[in-house]
Amino acid sequence: MEVAFGVLGQTTVRMHGNLVVNWGRPREEGILAALLTRPGRRLSIENVVEWVWDEQEQRPRDPRATMYQYVTRLRQLFRETRAPAALVTANGRYTLDVDPSLIDYVAFREAMRDARAFGASDEHLRACEAATAAVRLWREHPLADLTTRLAEDWRASFIHSDWIPANTFLLDELLATGQSLTALQRLDELDRDHPDELDFAKLRLKALHFAGRHGEITASYLRKYRALRADGDGQAADELREFHEELTASVPKSIQLTAGTADRKPENVEESVVPLRRLPRDIDRFVGRADVLVKLDSLTIDATGAARATIVCVTGPPGVGKTTTIGHWAHRSAERFANGVIMIDLHGFSRTPRLEANDVVDVLLSALDFRVDQIVSPAGRMAKLATLLSRCPALVILDNVENFGHVRPLLDVLTPCTVILTSRRRLTPLTALHNVPSVSLDPLSPEESCELLAHRMRNRGHDEPELLETLARLCDCIPLALSIVADRAASRGGLRLRTLADQLKDAETLLTIGDDGDGDGIHLQSAYSWSYNLLEEAEQRMFRLLGLHPGTEMSPAALASAGAISVPAARRSLDALFAAHLIQHPGDLDRYRMHDILHRYAATLAGQESDGDVTRRRLLAFYLHTAFNAHATVHPHKPRPPMIPLEPGTVPLDFDSPAAARQWCLNERSNLNALVEHAHRLGLHEYAWRIPHVTSDIYDRYGFYDDIVTGLAIAARSAAAAGELVAEASTLNDLGQVHMLIGNDETADHYLRTAYDLVREQGDEFGRLAVLLNMARRHHHAGRTREAITRYRECLALAHVVRDPGHLGTAEYRLGDALEVAGEHDAAVEHYRRALEVRRETGDTSGQMAVHTALSGVLTQLSRYDEASLHGNKALLLADEIHHLPATMKLYSVLASLAHAQLKDREALQYANHAVDLAERTNNATGQARALATLGRILADRGNSPEARDVLERAAGLYRDRGRHAKAAELESRIADLGQGTLGIPAARRRNDEDTVAMLPPSRQTSREPHG
Repeated sequence: MEVAFGVLGQTTVRMHGNLVVNWGRPREEGILAALLTRPGRRLSIENVVEWVWDEQEQRPRDPRATMYQYVTRLRQLFRETRAPAALVTANGRYTLDVDPSLIDYVAFREAMRDARAFGASDEHLRACEAATAAVRLWREHPLADLTTRLAEDWRASFIHSDWIPANTFLLDELLATGQSLTALQRLDELDRDHPDELDFAKLRLKALHFAGRHGEITASYLRKYRALRADGDGQAADELREFHEELTASVPKSIQLTAGTADRKPENVEESVVPLRRLPRDIDRFVGRADVLVKLDSLTIDATGAARATIVCVTGPPGVGKTTTIGHWAHRSAERFANGVIMIDLHGFSRTPRLEANDVVDVLLSALDFRVDQIVSPAGRMAKLATLLSRCPALVILDNVENFGHVRPLLDVLTPCTVILTSRRRLTPLTALHNVPSVSLDPLSPEESCELLAHRMRNRGHDEPELLETLARLCDCIPLALSIVADRAASRGGLRLRTLADQLKDAETLLTIGDDGDGDGIHLQSAYSWSYNLLEEAEQRMFRLLGLHPGTEMSPAALASAGAISVPAARRSLDALFAAHLIQHPGDLDRYRMHDILHRYAATLAGQESDGDVTRRRLLAFYLHTAFNAHATVHPHKPRPPMIPLEPGTVPLDFDSPAAARQWCLNERSNLNALVEHAHRLGLHEYAWRIPHVTSDIYDRYGFYDDIVTGLAIAARSAAAAGELVAEASTLNDLGQVHMLIGNDETADHYLRTAYDLVREQGDEFGRLAVLLNMARRHHHAGRTREAITRYRECLALAHVVRDPGHLGTAEYRLGDALEVAGEHDAAVEHYRRALEVRRETGDTSGQMAVHTALSGVLTQLSRYDEASLHGNKALLLADEIHHLPATMKLYSVLASLAHAQLKDREALQYANHAVDLAERTNNATGQARALATLGRILADRGNSPEARDVLERAAGLYRDRGRHAKAAELESRIADLGQGTLGIPAARRRNDEDTVAMLPPSRQTSREPHG
């Protein structure tokens, strides 16, 4: 069973198969950490505050309201990630209902119990494996997100009761299985955090003894002994002295072993041996890659600590730090290889001619002190090398391998050795056909990148962490880029980091920084160019196509259309780029991703394309027409803008189902948004204004209002620039409706008035009806119900004139809303039924769901609960089909009120909480107010006055902010009753609907249905 939550470091949550840090706000992470220390146990609000808020910090003035907000977000996180946990609230206390074994520190303890059981049964290798699995769960100091006294006490208790004993046990088991060198490496790591731990000092002496490094025992002992004396801990010093005397009593003083003979038995040693050691200089401070170093250890040594005769591939993109990482690992691991270590650069990607197999044989023979000129034939030299290595196998690192063929002749010769190959290519023939393990290097984490920058910049930036983060992001966390940028900052003390960050936003500057005229220079463009130049012509063209795409994650279908080639041909080229580590293949989707810096490099090459404009048009045509097909599949009854012809060579996608169409839009959302801005900037306005009109309806289902507003704002400018007055009016109307949804009423008024002026000037009755419906909705929003009813009746009459069933159904539906608010419930039911009939005829499933929801609400107020349940269930069935979050949010509020009216309060609370969560996710202001008001009334009727007051106050504030003063006053009256301790029967719920009407350009031949 995988760990789902972690506190042995920063608070982590498993998302999409990975443990993720920084998944929420600091307080949310702290609250979850506190609850994870007490799974299944109740914590009061005061106790949680004491865990999370330090004594020096200002405590929340209203802890209950504050906790409610954070707990709501945590519940939302659990639902979104399907986390196996639930947060239960009862009587002002919180309980985290979770299987404790899913928490890392509990899993740690369980693994250590298994390890000790194996040790007691003399199964020492299994004990090592279990204990190693336990200590790997530790990432950094426990509860790293918390600094309070309670957290510090828990942290100290875990370290002294669990962590140190676990490592002591592991070290003993490593020594029992002959892994003395591994034990010494583990002690080096532990000494950084626990330099005063006496047991570790004893174990170090014991490990040196077992490793045969007797000459180091006394020196290590004296260092620790003097340190203990200096600290005044005479008792510990004496205990260490006694241990040292017992250990060294049986060791002959004449034995002095070097690192090269560390694993030999003392009685077999006749003289000191100096092993071969040819490595590049290790860097003074190595950052990150702990998992890679551990992986290399596990692949190159066996359970006894002896070196394995094996091959390991280490691959990664240019500049990711393959050579530095392997060099550091080799320095750290050299003593394991008694016959030495050698690292050879094969120059597979550089201006220097590459070393061929025969050259490598000569280098190795020379390193082993064999005169190469004694043997003339290459085959004879290779045979001699094989003989020498069979007697003294070493660690051989072949760096910068171009491809499998580059090293294939050497593999048999190096069979006795531990061989590490590094390459920018994935060396698939080795890994796939010969089952050779591979370790792939990714960019550093943001935290590691900032640490590397700060160190290389000689601690510049410690006072400006946000600038370090900006620089790391601009460098894509790629070590070569980070090192070059850090050198620039360190060597130019007068250059402000903010200025440097601004400079790096220019692609050419970022790619060429480091080229100072001294020789070939070390810069990213040079590093990337060697990989690019070794590609075949088709792969080079695909690389340039990637540069023309404004996004960094693309599908083969989009790139095939951009290049006017077949999808299989595009996929072959993409696979070659993937093998060269120039792109990634994330997840199991048919999509490829490119690091941002590589994308910038590809864009500079794409800028040199002679047919770049044609390629861009094909790319835009693919996305526009595919989005058009997606909209037609999901919303067959809704209007769409008239399409422009397909560019030759473009093949858009078709969809078999609405679900597939929606999923494509979600996968491509960032690309579609980027393409709108890209097209507008390039003056391709016919694409820039159309794309938002065929994506907004699907985005609306998931509450992506920021994307909708941004896209439509660009579309309005592009439509105006292209002189498309109908499109401009339609876009302004749509902007008005979206701003109305998210609570920007003044902005909505501005856009609606401007849109109305445009359609009136053009004599567009259809457009005028769309705008008038939204303007009537503004009266409804402002509480001018009678004015809204009058306007809706006018819209209904105009809908009959223009003979548009879509707008006719909307006018009936909206009129029903206004009548319900006015208290004319029976009349409202009649108009809702007419709206339902029209929407059934047009096949508008989204519209049918909205009407069923409205009927369920008004029938609840009429106490016709059976009919209300019937319509509510029909709406639920449609919700599962259409996946429209705002509509589902409204439905949950209605079902909560219905369940509450039927005295099913548990069910009512579930629906109400779901409604609140969805409202917060979609950023729908009025929807949030409605959901909170429903929840608050239910809590109040259940006698939970404090929480009810908090929730109702939030709802009233949202209504006030939106100008819904009557709704706010109703809730404030209820809050006042709560304050006086008197709970009356809750007022009948007066619902309102937040849907608005969109207007799209009419087609050139037929009238359209409404877009809304």
